[in-house]
Amino acid sequence: MLLVVSKKWHGKHSLDTTVGVQKFHVEPTPRIGGVALFLGLIAAWWLTSGLTAQLLGQMLVASLPSFAAGLTEDLTKKVGVRDRLIATMLSAVAAWWLTGYSLTRVDVWGVDVLMAYLPIGVAFTAFAVAGVANATNIIDGFNGLAAGTVMICFTALGLIAWEVGDLQLMELSVLMTVVIAGFFVVNFPFGKIFMGDGGAYLLGFMLAWIAVMLPMRNPQVSVWAPLLVCGYPVMETVFSMGRRYWNKTHAAQPDSAHLHSLIKVNVVNGIVPHLRQPLRNSLVAPLCWVFTAFMAAIAVWQYNHIGFLLTAWFSGFIIYAIIYNRLRRDVTS
Repeated sequence: MLLVVSKKWHGKHSLDTTVGVQKFHVEPTPRIGGVALFLGLIAAWWLTSGLTAQLLGQMLVASLPSFAAGLTEDLTKKVGVRDRLIATMLSAVAAWWLTGYSLTRVDVWGVDVLMAYLPIGVAFTAFAVAGVANATNIIDGFNGLAAGTVMICFTALGLIAWEVGDLQLMELSVLMTVVIAGFFVVNFPFGKIFMGDGGAYLLGFMLAWIAVMLPMRNPQVSVWAPLLVCGYPVMETVFSMGRRYWNKTHAAQPDSAHLHSLIKVNVVNGIVPHLRQPLRNSLVAPLCWVFTAFMAAIAVWQYNHIGFLLTAWFSGFIIYAIIYNRLRRDVTS
């Protein structure tokens, strides 16, 4: 809230303009909510003790390259996607160095033999973490969408951790959810502040690292469970890459063909065209939360059943594709 009321002093650098293919807001809005999120996590670390505080402190230190790259983009608009991905990979390597965890299995026959080789495991972990962080940034398109989605994901990971008796990761997930909730009440539904790239890469990194630690600390949890929890942002990223490759555009080129953009144009605008723009923007998020919650609930229910999780993942991908193609046809027609 302080960032919102003080925007006249920092707005020259921090305001997100209304010009661009992915801009749906109607007035310039601070996009440095990541600062509040990072400070909130520091406060959570300060107020926590024991192994939970140790893990959170290590993750905060490791997140610095990712967060700094995203925040610099928010303030300067000069940090490209490639640089942000490299910074997030550095954060992942730092997290491995500090916490000692990396992906050593993906529950796929043959691949796990390679994953047991440390350099390959660390490299794959860095790639996967950067992918989830970038995916979080991609879905940050409407009021509450990314924040609500990530809160659902952390809740699911926390429930799985609780089921297997990993109290540290459960507490970490709760802390993350509470901190994000503080940002959420200012961001949703009226969009008074955006998390920006700094916030999206910070939360995406934190989400990805807990998703890495959960199956590595608890062998009874399949790697596919946290992947299913993060299914919505990951699927959106896969579709975005495929769409841009098909259209022969640069992978980092922004467009208005994301699922959330299509929902806004074809569903929300059609059902409630009379509502003010900020409220119509906020109605996109709950529709996407339903899909996220559905996938996350399956992961919580069958966290150790690889076959079921694989079936749910590919079924979810097919459902996503059907919904997307239907909305896409509506736009082109």
